[in-house]
Amino acid sequence: MAAIDKIHVSELIRRPILSHGVFVGLWVVLLILGGALQGTRDWPWGLLAGLVPILAGLLAFYFWQQPGEQIRWLALITGEALGVILGSTLVGGPDSPLMLLALWPVAWAAIRLTNRAGLGVVAGMEAVYLVVGLLQTGRRRDSGPALLGLVLYVGALYAIFALLRARERALTARAGPTAPPPPVAPPPPADPERDETLHQDLAVARDIQVSLLLASSPRLPGWESSTSFLPARELGGDLYDFVEIAPPTWGIMIGDVSGKGIPAALHMAIARTLFRMEARHGQDPAQTLGQLNRHIIEQAPQGCITLLYAHLNTADGSLRLANAGHNYPVLLNNSVHELALDGLPLGIDADYAFTETTAQLNPGDVLVFYTDGVVEAFDAAGDLFGFERLRQLLLETRVRRPRSLTRQIVRAVRAFTGNTPQSDDITLVVLRRRYLDRVQEMSEVALDVLGPEGATMLQDHFAGLNLPAAAPAEAWRSAVLTLAGAVRERWGQGLSRELTQQLFLTLEGL
Repeated sequence: MAAIDKIHVSELIRRPILSHGVFVGLWVVLLILGGALQGTRDWPWGLLAGLVPILAGLLAFYFWQQPGEQIRWLALITGEALGVILGSTLVGGPDSPLMLLALWPVAWAAIRLTNRAGLGVVAGMEAVYLVVGLLQTGRRRDSGPALLGLVLYVGALYAIFALLRARERALTARAGPTAPPPPVAPPPPADPERDETLHQDLAVARDIQVSLLLASSPRLPGWESSTSFLPARELGGDLYDFVEIAPPTWGIMIGDVSGKGIPAALHMAIARTLFRMEARHGQDPAQTLGQLNRHIIEQAPQGCITLLYAHLNTADGSLRLANAGHNYPVLLNNSVHELALDGLPLGIDADYAFTETTAQLNPGDVLVFYTDGVVEAFDAAGDLFGFERLRQLLLETRVRRPRSLTRQIVRAVRAFTGNTPQSDDITLVVLRRRYLDRVQEMSEVALDVLGPEGATMLQDHFAGLNLPAAAPAEAWRSAVLTLAGAVRERWGQGLSRELTQQLFLTLEGL
């Protein structure tokens, strides 16, 4: 009883499936009591005959998901009407007091259905009632009361429907004509000059944003790096940065601001400024993220930022890393594995304590930072590019130079998505520790430019020269120019020029 007391009347009206369920339960109880009091043995068959259409109507009303509210109500009311007539007449006869419950679906038909549909339901009810009632009357000795009940109930069903319809028409007339909806203001006329100005301003802002990011990518001694920033709109919310802490340590950061477009770009600019202020204090990555987190909550509380911050010792290859909810970086050496470290994104909890992990990068090892625009890119079918595809690409690639690796990743993502518009910013920061041996390092360049045959040619060329490691820089440059002639004869002037330029840059980096 306590549970029933909690069901408010307004809740029954607001949730029709509940109110109709209560009605069905009440009808079942009264039908069983009526059959027991009259001593009728066939009441279970009457109950079954009534429940079938009633439950069918309830299920149709509950599970109907297609447009068309009238169809749902028509199914519910028709099922209840047939169920009440069949059950009440079969158990108690055509003059049974249980037939009064048929007024319930009639009232709902008048309230919820159109006039034509409501009259159809009432006419169908009365037809079924007359057929079943006349059959039941023929079995009784005293047919007079049963026939009188037929006449009275037929009249009562139609009278209730007519009275409720008349009341509805009266209320509508009293309310007066429905006020027309307020006119909708027409959209402002197109202004090509204004649109062109806005487009130019966004293009300038994008150029400034890209130039700021590119300007932060330094040349690290003994290392090779490459960055890529591809915003999904004119402006992006991804960011990365390089900050010199204290030689030979560099701070490397990559992040992703929630949202897209101009708001994300403004939030990114604030976050990058706050990051630079904190990173220059030279604290450990975890401490820097903690301070940055508090500043962002105070000065830019809207949204959150995932951010990865590492200290890289360019002399010995040691790495210290702290993570604020960003994608794990990927270390590529003899295998491909993530540097797993979890953390809460910035801008959520001012007291959150970030932790650190460490790694060691040996000569030839590659470190890949990326934003979720890479792994969460999706194709026309809605499938994600995913980390497994990225991992497989890194495993199968022959070339590990950051510039080429960045191009391969971007090309693979675009080939996967096809004509699907880019859904999120794509940002990459790829670092590789150079080999200490000049010939081995230059072989990587030749492999990138010419393929395996070019790398073999370079190794054979320098093996024949047998240059000592302490040979002057001019001797190495002269050997490169000699190699360029052989490359020109085999692969042409274009590849020879590109290889020469790349080899000279590599010698300078070493």
